[in-house]
Amino acid sequence: MDFRSALAACGTAGEVATVDDEIDRAGIPGRVRDEERRRNRALVFRHVRDADAAIVGNLYGSAKRVCRSLSARHYAELFARLDRAIASPASLVRRAGGQDACTIARTPDLLRVLPTMRYSRDDATPYLTSGILLARDPASGSHHACFVRMSVAGGNKLLVNPATSRIRRIVQDTVGRGEPLDVAILVGAPSEVTLMACVNVGDGVDKLEVAQAMAGDALAFTDDPLPLPISTEYALTGRIVPTFEREGPVGDQKGLYSVRERNPACLVDAARIRREPWFHSVSGGVSREHIELVTLGPRAALEWIRRDTPELLRYELPFYAGGRLAVLVVADGFRPASLAERLWKISSVRGFVAVNRDVAARSAPDVLWAIVERAVDGERFAFSRGPTPGVKPGKFLIDATEADPADWNHRRIEVYRPPA
Repeated sequence: MDFRSALAACGTAGEVATVDDEIDRAGIPGRVRDEERRRNRALVFRHVRDADAAIVGNLYGSAKRVCRSLSARHYAELFARLDRAIASPASLVRRAGGQDACTIARTPDLLRVLPTMRYSRDDATPYLTSGILLARDPASGSHHACFVRMSVAGGNKLLVNPATSRIRRIVQDTVGRGEPLDVAILVGAPSEVTLMACVNVGDGVDKLEVAQAMAGDALAFTDDPLPLPISTEYALTGRIVPTFEREGPVGDQKGLYSVRERNPACLVDAARIRREPWFHSVSGGVSREHIELVTLGPRAALEWIRRDTPELLRYELPFYAGGRLAVLVVADGFRPASLAERLWKISSVRGFVAVNRDVAARSAPDVLWAIVERAVDGERFAFSRGPTPGVKPGKFLIDATEADPADWNHRRIEVYRPPA
């Protein structure tokens, strides 16, 4: 489903609000944050004084809207479709003639072409936070796509933070040898490509072919050497070059400012922009949309674990912890330590807390109560240790469960209410 269709589908469901008054770009992050705390709808800003596009914020800021944009009722159904697509990827549908009706800017001034903005007060520059970096893996020839943050450094230059392990390896394998890496940057991509930018499908798997299998013939690509989804709102093409510069500070998912000493530069040769474009703006830092997108990968990994672990009843990646904590609701008597080695490999999640069914996993006070009252000895705490491939040291698992929470010594009290 292309970006415009996803927006329309969410609008039909009453989950999009249009802001008709004039606004500067600088005012958009605050308006989106206010909406998150009220009704958490997507917002469309049609009249932005210093932009040649309508700006869409918080489109993927809820599970309902993510699923709606991918024609799924819930995450379990979505990840089942993803499983089938990974098992049977499809050859790309190529169409000559390039993207849908668009204008092309050569060696663009990105501060003029892209309505980017600062999302946190002390961001060093405007940031492109909704850009999907597309590259071909030189080791396998497969296409990789992932969200990366990019500092708009002036002229046609971006500073790219290669955050995921696979894109970091691809950059190191080329730029690290002094060679440029051809890339594309997609803004407002089809939903299936957006999903693939969030999940880990294995190094040898072509993410575009998985997206093709999910979307069918509704998704088509240009016949360029690096294929571009033809319905993408903005498609930038260029090269990551062996030039490294200081990037940041910038507000990140942890609720902190991140500073990278040296990140590679990307020089954009051309920007292909659909006529009357819609610019996708993902609020940086701890925003609903940022966290919902960041947690799609961990949710998929936890769903795969749940399918062959019947004792794992459900899981939550609550917003109150910025998506960095997974709360696992497990069957009575199950000891989650048996899952530790698989849990450690879930990227971006720092910690895991296992609780019984009588604990509300989305409630921070409830989860803290379970830790205080039920994680009663040192054996209930486990930590990942390095060096292990694919595992960062310092992750933790807390077993905050009771073997028999119905026993009177462990049963939670309830407020007395007289019979009706």
